[in-house]
Amino acid sequence: MKQNKIKIILLAGLLLLAASLVFVIAACGEEETTTTSAAPTTTAAPTTGTTGTTATTEASSTTTAAGEVKTLKIGTVMGLTGPLSVPCLAFNRAWEIYADVVKDQGGVQIGNDKYLIQFINEDSKSSAEGASTAASKLVNQDKVKFVIGAMLESEVAAIYQVTRPAGVLYGMANINIPGHQVDVSPDKDLQVRLVVSHDDNHGVDLNYLQKNYPNAKKIAISAPDIGYEGMIDRLKQQAAARGMEVIHVEKWTWGTTDFVPVMTNIIAAKPDVIWAMVSGQANDQLRAARQLGFKGPFVSNSPLGADVFVATVQDPAALTDVICNSPDVTHPTPAMQEIMNRWKQKWPNDPFISDAVHAYDMPWILVQGMQKAGSTDPAAVLAALETMTNKGDVKTNEGDGYMGGKDRFGVNRVLYRPFPITRLMNGKAEFVGYLDPVLD
Repeated sequence: MKQNKIKIILLAGLLLLAASLVFVIAACGEEETTTTSAAPTTTAAPTTGTTGTTATTEASSTTTAAGEVKTLKIGTVMGLTGPLSVPCLAFNRAWEIYADVVKDQGGVQIGNDKYLIQFINEDSKSSAEGASTAASKLVNQDKVKFVIGAMLESEVAAIYQVTRPAGVLYGMANINIPGHQVDVSPDKDLQVRLVVSHDDNHGVDLNYLQKNYPNAKKIAISAPDIGYEGMIDRLKQQAAARGMEVIHVEKWTWGTTDFVPVMTNIIAAKPDVIWAMVSGQANDQLRAARQLGFKGPFVSNSPLGADVFVATVQDPAALTDVICNSPDVTHPTPAMQEIMNRWKQKWPNDPFISDAVHAYDMPWILVQGMQKAGSTDPAAVLAALETMTNKGDVKTNEGDGYMGGKDRFGVNRVLYRPFPITRLMNGKAEFVGYLDPVLD
């Protein structure tokens, strides 16, 4: 059983490279309504119920003494079969938990109406063709107005080609390369990114290194050869501004499993720090580096969980001075604990996957935009989200966030929120906290 759990967690970690891992498509449309007597809350922070499984194309409503409660359909597109199936399933489960929370709270108030949430989940098969087929079904058959989802840039492009002509708002769940041609931009007027830029944690991690490892000046980067040049250049500039230097960059072929040759080249450069850049295989890289005798700080700036390192590396000596940008599931915040409790209640035999924490945020953010707009009209919701640019305008499980990105991407359609830092020492996780991004 323990080996099976480790395997599940490792597969989730592998997804995190492609995200680290995140797109969720959520399409919102009105559907068959339900009534409840519970009072609604303004937002749906974690606090269980069930989601519907049958989609209809027209809205209906029922009026009772408690008032009219409608159902808002949200379509999702994730790679439920294929190499990313385990983490994509974790995203879907997070959204199901969100729907349960909304139901338990009696619905969410949007304008003059109260809504429950129903997710309609489609499988992209981790391919552009599959993503296009899934999005077409959601838009044309289920008549959704909002779409969230996908992990890969090719899927993102395929989804938006379907959603935009239909006037559907697409919420991206991941981008591996911020600023990629499929990322948010002024010419994509119905697209918003509900996940952070993975390189916005550079400054956070560098500041932590500078404070806690003042003699660590030389950095070697290990990166998949899939277009990370912009992030590499940014890290070089940010390191130099702090009196540090990137002395070596080692790129490896996508699909690499043996990292001993990669780490052999890196260690030959004699770095003080090894930086595994946005990789769900950072745990494998750490194992190889430690086997070759590297004892310095090891940074993993993907969302790969500290729990994945502990479960797969299983060596206290190797799991020392490891810095990762993930929450510590062994010391969860109250919001995390609530999500974990609900997961355990619904799927008691499956280990919790920390991807669920930030996945939960995505439909929640969309709903906050709807509440700001007082409407479920896609264009109105996007316009509202673009005004939520002050810290605290957007609530997330990681802390107060906001929508931004105007200077970098040309539009305020990217989520900014605190980044978690966990340090592993002697095989034990030490949660540092959630730290605001340092945008230098």
